[in-house]
Amino acid sequence: LSAYFVIDQPAKGAKWANGEVNPVTWEKGLLDGVNIVDIELARLSTDGLIFVARDVPTPLSTGAVNILIQDVPAGDDYYLLFLNSTHGVMYASSQRFSIGDSGNGTSGSAVSSAATVTVSGGPNPTKAFATTFPPSANGAVAPAWQTVQGARTQLVGMTCAVVFCVLGGAWTVL
Repeated sequence: LSAYFVIDQPAKGAKWANGEVNPVTWEKGLLDGVNIVDIELARLSTDGLIFVARDVPTPLSTGAVNILIQDVPAGDDYYLLFLNSTHGVMYASSQRFSIGDSGNGTSGSAVSSAATVTVSGGPNPTKAFATTFPPSANGAVAPAWQTVQGARTQLVGMTCAVVFCVLGGAWTVL
């Protein structure tokens, strides 16, 4: 089990601009068991979080999502948090970066193959995530027969044990 999870973009000192699409990229351990994450935008100088995206799929060792920000308060003390907001488990946090007015961003170009999430406004505890991604094929939404697909040997062994116990009980009674 690997505990490797690094947010590559935004890098330390990156500058995002309102009205622009900003790439978020990461690397993580392939067999770490982290298949989905929630992304939140935090700021040190004010209370509250901006809920960016829920259930972002992360089945591969690298991933990306684009964030279009609109009317997010300017500041130089923002962080992205990758976590499981249901259980409160944090997987990674980005380096400190800034958000400014439109036209002065230096974060790089958007990742063409990644989904784009639009975030607007400041922290609001009653506001839901800007985007919720649909369940992925490797999540817990698989059909019941697929959940036991890799356990055929154990199922056969357990079935044989139960059958022999029933036959042994019947033999004892007769």
